[in-house]
Amino acid sequence: MTSKAISIYANQLYLSGVLHLPERVHHRKVPLIVLLHGFVGSKVGEHRLFVKAARYFTEKGYAVFRFDFSGCGESDGDYADVTVTKQLSEVQAVLNYVSMLPEIDANNIILIGHSLGGAVASLTAAVDCRIRKLILWSPVGKPYKDITGILGENAMKTAALNGVVDYHGFYVSQSFLTDLKNHHPLEAIRSYQEAALIIHAQQDKDIPKEHAARYSASLLQRLVPERVNTHYIEDADHTFSSYTFENELFMKSTEWLGDCYEYSGKVAL
Repeated sequence: MTSKAISIYANQLYLSGVLHLPERVHHRKVPLIVLLHGFVGSKVGEHRLFVKAARYFTEKGYAVFRFDFSGCGESDGDYADVTVTKQLSEVQAVLNYVSMLPEIDANNIILIGHSLGGAVASLTAAVDCRIRKLILWSPVGKPYKDITGILGENAMKTAALNGVVDYHGFYVSQSFLTDLKNHHPLEAIRSYQEAALIIHAQQDKDIPKEHAARYSASLLQRLVPERVNTHYIEDADHTFSSYTFENELFMKSTEWLGDCYEYSGKVAL
């Protein structure tokens, strides 16, 4: 595996990213997984979840790109200026960049989003036909309700009064909260026409596990009958914070991808 730091310009800010490539990619293009982190997260992830995921998927023959949204991790900007609308624009900039890389099969892009990143992934897949497979890990389904539930009533009052609230060292703005009301991934995902997998933590205390069934139900309403699967990881918390949970998360994701390609008759690797 090789990895290299990449900086992508979006909305007058530079986003910090890392591209992981499997060995021996010089003579072929490979499928790409783009990882989207969640609320006040980063491309490293809780307990290095995205670093471990990138290494796991790369060993299976996939390229992986993980990056920090603006105001997060090592990217430019401040979280006080973050909105989901801006994040959607940043994902477009990332996809425009990575789809042009010579090592990447631009017809084989997979989007994986965790938590709020799952909502962003769903909203992106609904409008961008470059996304050929979609995997959601404990995804936010109702952005405003889910995120304000995490923040709590007192934080909401502070944000309304002061314009921002300090949440674990991040300024979350009233603009961010208001913008959440504009996004409805459970409805939007019906416009996505490819296969999807939803994996949710069975003991998720942050985001309702019922969202997995809601996403599945929305996808099954589509006129085009593409593959939709749901899996729950028993005893897992929202960030899958044990090696056992991580291994099941990664394994189920790669097994599903392999099954999809076998089902469709396409060779991925």
